Amino acid sequence: MTKSSPQRIVSGLVAVCATGLVLVSPARAQFASQNVELKSWLNLSQLGGAASGNDCWGYTSGSGREYALMGISNAMVVVEVTDPASPVVIGSIPHTDTLWGDVKTYLTYAYVVNDNGGGGMDVIDLSDVDNGNVTKIQSLTVGGLSTSHNVAINTDSGYLYLCGGNIASGRLVAYDLADPADPVQVGSVNSLWGTYVHDAQIVTYTSGPNAGKEIAFCANGATGLDIYDVTAKGNMFRLSRSTYPNLSYAHQCWLSDDKQYLYLNDETDGVNETHIFDVTDLSNPVHVTSYDSGVGATDHNVYVHNGYIFEAEYHAGVRIFCLEDPVAPVQTGWFDTYPENDGSGFDGAWSVYPFFPSGTLLVSDIDRGLFVLDPSEALTAGSLVVDYPNGRPTMVAPGGGTTLQVDVNGSCGATVAAGTAMFHYDLGSGFIAVPMNEIGGSVFEATFPAADCGSVIEYYVSVQSEGGATVTDPAGAPAAAYTAIAASGEAVLLADNFETDEGWTPANLGATSGDWQRGVPVDDPDWPYDPASDADGSGQCWVTQNQVGNTDVDDGAVQLTSPMLDLSAGNVTISYDYYLNLTLEQGTDMLLVEISSDGDLGPWTEIARHDTTGGTSWRHHEIAPSELIDAGVTLTSTMSIRFTANDATDQSIVEAGLDAFQLNQLECDSVPGDTNGDGIVGIDDFLFLLGNWGPCAQPCPPSCTADFDGDCTVGIGDFLILLGNWTI
Repeated sequence: MTKSSPQRIVSGLVAVCATGLVLVSPARAQFASQNVELKSWLNLSQLGGAASGNDCWGYTSGSGREYALMGISNAMVVVEVTDPASPVVIGSIPHTDTLWGDVKTYLTYAYVVNDNGGGGMDVIDLSDVDNGNVTKIQSLTVGGLSTSHNVAINTDSGYLYLCGGNIASGRLVAYDLADPADPVQVGSVNSLWGTYVHDAQIVTYTSGPNAGKEIAFCANGATGLDIYDVTAKGNMFRLSRSTYPNLSYAHQCWLSDDKQYLYLNDETDGVNETHIFDVTDLSNPVHVTSYDSGVGATDHNVYVHNGYIFEAEYHAGVRIFCLEDPVAPVQTGWFDTYPENDGSGFDGAWSVYPFFPSGTLLVSDIDRGLFVLDPSEALTAGSLVVDYPNGRPTMVAPGGGTTLQVDVNGSCGATVAAGTAMFHYDLGSGFIAVPMNEIGGSVFEATFPAADCGSVIEYYVSVQSEGGATVTDPAGAPAAAYTAIAASGEAVLLADNFETDEGWTPANLGATSGDWQRGVPVDDPDWPYDPASDADGSGQCWVTQNQVGNTDVDDGAVQLTSPMLDLSAGNVTISYDYYLNLTLEQGTDMLLVEISSDGDLGPWTEIARHDTTGGTSWRHHEIAPSELIDAGVTLTSTMSIRFTANDATDQSIVEAGLDAFQLNQLECDSVPGDTNGDGIVGIDDFLFLLGNWGPCAQPCPPSCTADFDGDCTVGIGDFLILLGNWTI
């Protein structure tokens, strides 16, 4: 045994017994979070100075004291977290260096394995941990055991299972823990049934058709999900094998509390996506759906406890989801242990442990060690969902008054905090927040301000729960916001679905393949980058080299130029559907959109740049009149628009398409007194004026839709204007 002097971490200080105090900088402010509180943090240096961290688990002694079992590259460290704000390092059990370590517990013992360090499985006695004693009983190497990627224990049956060991070709291997100090191998999955197992959860059913059976749910890397009946250790057999969309490497899985659903993550699929299976029928699991946390981080280990998911997501730290609806998890809290980056990659949070009776949450971080957290707010905050019973407006009256209604409903016990529903809008000078009016039940209402015709209004809604969580719709606002154009209507100047030749001109700018062609997409099943069909269902579209085989744009650019367009009337919106399948994003591979006021003579002005992939889906894009003005474009009777698909790397894929091209001219009629933008001044407008009688809310303008005379008060002057424009 190796035992260090106990270290107590208090308020950013390390109090080391017999060696004095060592100052550690307070850490709380550097980690972003929502509804999760940092109680303490022990970095790798404080845990023994290892190169990296790995797995974690927890142990509760007979006295109720709680301990973190933290894996680092050269040891398993025991830390008391009974007082989560003052963790105490009790001691460590060293092992050979390894990137991958795993630990689980049974009764008063811990079992530690590693994937590449060798030395077998460490059996560790925790029975006297309250007195500061942690003892390694043995390193089990019987049968040639040297390494194992993971270890799983069914505490109900008293059996331990190795996953991905150097014995039995990585298949599931069972050990009897009748004597927990000396595990005895009692069987392994036969090669007829088995394959390498990366991680597993093994449970005993106590009711239903599977009562009395011991079942193993195994994440098997490239082969997906396997379910085994492991009741008889000499005859463990597979019940089913399942895959799921975008299978790359099934990493780890965990059951819902009622064992009806299984949550499985994929470590190398390149997306933040955890898959949900209905496992009611063990012989026929059904992939139901998937969920994500809204960031690009790689998901790693997931556990379920008391109706909540706790998931380690590498760069995004720990994410917590409510399972009020088990097939639609709602994120209620998070703590980011790796604030440098939320994208994919293999740094940051490795695992979590949510099973302490106290509710304390552990997170092990590869780079930063052990985090001790309080997730209680996330377990009571719930989440609010914003819906639009009348839809979200994309066009609003220039004179103001268009209404926006939202219906806010809570899940997982969340309720709306009074007075927190806010409407945020931006007319080009920054967002202004206006309180929304509660018009009954969970429905709130706001009105759009007056705006210049043709201008774009960005807007979003925010609301807080009683638990203090703020929800924005759309998520990510204000960086992401909805848009509406100020206009009283619009007339179609041109609608081209490309079923006939309207004079578009393709050109090759040095590319070796990928020329623009008009036609029905060929949908080659052996070339999965082309569109399967056009965007609007009419049949034809423009697409890059519409032929069977590898026909994407290579080593250059191809260009498609519109015929001459008369846009001299002004206030024109340009819209189109586009297809862009890229393997290299946000670089020089792109679809560039430009406009010229003098036909194809130029000069050309960029008005849109698409450089992210849409996969095999079409996307819609609109360019508002105000965006053309901001770009310095002068609208004339001799306009041209061109689309350039560019490929800068011969090894990358660039497939592009264009469909449903349309030009709309905005109508800008606005009648003073028409508060709701319906073109009529009538009783609804009169009632609205009466309902807003008095001084306007600040800032004014533009907060007062019924303030027609601009004096920041809705009064007799505004009433006379409304009356003078009354529509008979």
